[in-house]
Amino acid sequence: MSTVLSTRTLRAAARLTLALAGLAVPVAAQEAGAGAVRLGLTYEPGYLPAMVVAPVTYADGFGEAAAAVGEILRTDLDFSDRFDILAIPDSVTLDGSPNYALWDQLGAVWLLTSDISVAPGTQTPLLRVSLHDVVFGNLENVQAFSLPPLDEGDFRMSVHRASDQVVFWVTGDLGIAATRIALRRRDGDGSSHLLLIDSDGQNRQRFSTGARNVFSPAFSPDASRLAYTTQDESGHFSLVEANLITGSRRTVASGRLLMSPTWTPDGRLAYAEGVGGNSRIVVEGTGPLVEGRGSSLNPSFSPDGVWFAYEADPQGEPQVYVRRVEGERARRISIYDRREDTNAAGPVWSPNGDRIAYSALSNRRWQIFTVNPDGTDRRLLTRRGESEDPSWAPDGRHLVFSSVDSQGSTIWILDTMTGRARILTAGQRDGLPDWSPPLPPGS
Repeated sequence: MSTVLSTRTLRAAARLTLALAGLAVPVAAQEAGAGAVRLGLTYEPGYLPAMVVAPVTYADGFGEAAAAVGEILRTDLDFSDRFDILAIPDSVTLDGSPNYALWDQLGAVWLLTSDISVAPGTQTPLLRVSLHDVVFGNLENVQAFSLPPLDEGDFRMSVHRASDQVVFWVTGDLGIAATRIALRRRDGDGSSHLLLIDSDGQNRQRFSTGARNVFSPAFSPDASRLAYTTQDESGHFSLVEANLITGSRRTVASGRLLMSPTWTPDGRLAYAEGVGGNSRIVVEGTGPLVEGRGSSLNPSFSPDGVWFAYEADPQGEPQVYVRRVEGERARRISIYDRREDTNAAGPVWSPNGDRIAYSALSNRRWQIFTVNPDGTDRRLLTRRGESEDPSWAPDGRHLVFSSVDSQGSTIWILDTMTGRARILTAGQRDGLPDWSPPLPPGS
């Protein structure tokens, strides 16, 4: 098994499965539009309330912006996997006040209406989003959001924040639209660079590092900074922290081997460094967290900062362990069998604190698993091909991960609750994705 310094060789595309109650459930992929895949599970799927997203109304001069807003809202709410987005029949008239009885008859639970106008006394466009409870026939919530011009970079993110507010109104949980995913893309000349992508797959931007090779991007807990490692021509590594708001950068550490940066919940960097043929886990400003014989890397902390998961190979086979930050002997939570290849790697702790995702060999292929922090209720999420590098969305239910088939590599996004998956990137040599927390305005 190669180290996390480069994307591992993957050989087949993942056909996803969702495991419930510790049992892997076979699935069949079916097209669901917009690049998504609906996993047809063999159990009764959970209930998704039906939502209608009405076309955006607008004042003069905002027709193009309204069309873009409507498309972004519909896509975001669909990709949240919280709603069944209903098509609007051609026979339905949308003028005037909402006809709750009609929408109720058509099966809708929620109706989202929105309009773009100009704020009084200004030239600032305002997007007003209104959520209607169709069942009870009332206006549930309404909020206005300032919109930058359509051609400015923050336009899409401003609409994403409105989408996440709708998700919060209905569920009380964080949405995932106003986030970005960083990943490593390998180039044809052997170099690599970082790519930043909105969670809906749009607004792709190359992130300049000034290095020929770059690895393991990791967003800070407030999404204002991005850590990554670089390697120069001599093989020397540097750990860099980039401020995404000011553009400033600092070198945190340099050495012959630096790997798998991550962040503690209070915003300090943790990473693995090579020492005398082994590797240890270090927290910036604190010192070694795990050291000893063998390799220890890929730390990931519980949301309260009390526990952390990591990868180590004290028996010559990489496995996933959990221990307290303050002492206590480590506890293995992945399966280890001396008779088989049961390697496990790359744990990531859910933002909700309830699950740990990691990749492990299953039938000699790398797949994505989740497990309770105490090692119980292990669930296999992917079954065919080889899939690695999981990273949680801030809602604690979606995962992004990498996979490859004969046509090239694919970055997938999977909803672990419904089993629905969609492609983020395909046809490139992409890997090591990291999902940001919600992005603050101006980032």
